[in-house]
Amino acid sequence: MKDYTRNVTLRCPVCGNDQFESLDVEHDDLIDAPDTARLRCSDCSKIHTKEELIEANGEALDIAQEEMIADVMRDFENQWKKAMKKWK
Repeated sequence: MKDYTRNVTLRCPVCGNDQFESLDVEHDDLIDAPDTARLRCSDCSKIHTKEELIEANGEALDIAQEEMIADVMRDFENQWKKAMKKWK
């Protein structure tokens, strides 16, 4: 099965930077951090929670989701067409 994973870079809603420092605990990946994890932007020093960053980057996340859905549907349609050709 094809991997439909998407990586979306979360950006600071104040300055647009994508580099953050965790203030609460060390996380290997932001995806593993709880929504309440506090992160400081390395450029403007504004502190955000993970949840706030996700909300502020909602449009980018929505676009990635729409692209992923389109890829899944396109692949499904192609597989369906191939399967139907075998039955003719």
